[in-house]
Amino acid sequence: MTKEKSETAPKAPKAPKAPKKAAAEKTEKVYIQFDGREWEADALVEAARADYVAQGHRACYIRDLRLYIKPQDGKAYYTINDKATGSVEL
Repeated sequence: MTKEKSETAPKAPKAPKAPKKAAAEKTEKVYIQFDGREWEADALVEAARADYVAQGHRACYIRDLRLYIKPQDGKAYYTINDKATGSVEL
């Protein structure tokens, strides 16, 4: 008995991979609405930082910023590093 060599078709080269789509950028926004008005939380945080710096402090020293928003008072109150306090208008 003689063995016959089976011939297989050569493999086709792989097609180049399509570039992956960039992941969609995630966005998160928090809005406060009260009495027909609206404020963006990020803008209020930045306003509190700016007020703290305007008082002569350095922004790089902010480790802990807490913001308390009171729309009925028209203000956002803040504490920074559990020491400095202040408020900004809404």
